[in-house]
Amino acid sequence: MILNGNIVRLRPLVEDDAEITLRWRQSDRARFLKRTPKTVQQQREWIVSRATLGDLNFVIEYLGTPVGAISIVDINREYRRCEMGRELIGEREIAGTAPVVWETELLLCDYIFGELGMHQIHGDVMVENTGMIKVRMYLGYHQDGILRDFYVYDGVYKDTVLLSLMDSEYQSVCRPTLKRLIDFCS
Repeated sequence: MILNGNIVRLRPLVEDDAEITLRWRQSDRARFLKRTPKTVQQQREWIVSRATLGDLNFVIEYLGTPVGAISIVDINREYRRCEMGRELIGEREIAGTAPVVWETELLLCDYIFGELGMHQIHGDVMVENTGMIKVRMYLGYHQDGILRDFYVYDGVYKDTVLLSLMDSEYQSVCRPTLKRLIDFCS
């Protein structure tokens, strides 16, 4: 499945994206993402394994050029919830000041709440990633708690902040805010 916006296209992540996505994951911009694959082959294997789990992993294209990635994981149709994660703009110099992140969020949330019929998006953000936590709160997400020592990151235990967004909050707060941000940045 492909999701198209005005300047952003979200297309499925495929094995051939292993080299570029590994480069993104190893960059300083990905310092708050979980570190797993170390080689292109391990990244290929990771891509294949994620697809078999039912995850929806996308490459973010800006004006036809791959610039990042984002995912929908842990899709639970019974409880109508999922997690949006692995959001990373790996080619910041190409995306520049264009509203790539905002349009990506809009496309994905519209799909999650509209097409998939989810009631809730949830996720966690490492406590040190204060920028992402502030953005999520600005967009209308709620902080649901903190899991202490939840991840081991570079050999150190790290806390993570739990966040969620309900479908009604998306419609009343998040979606209008994303539209304003897109308009402002365009």
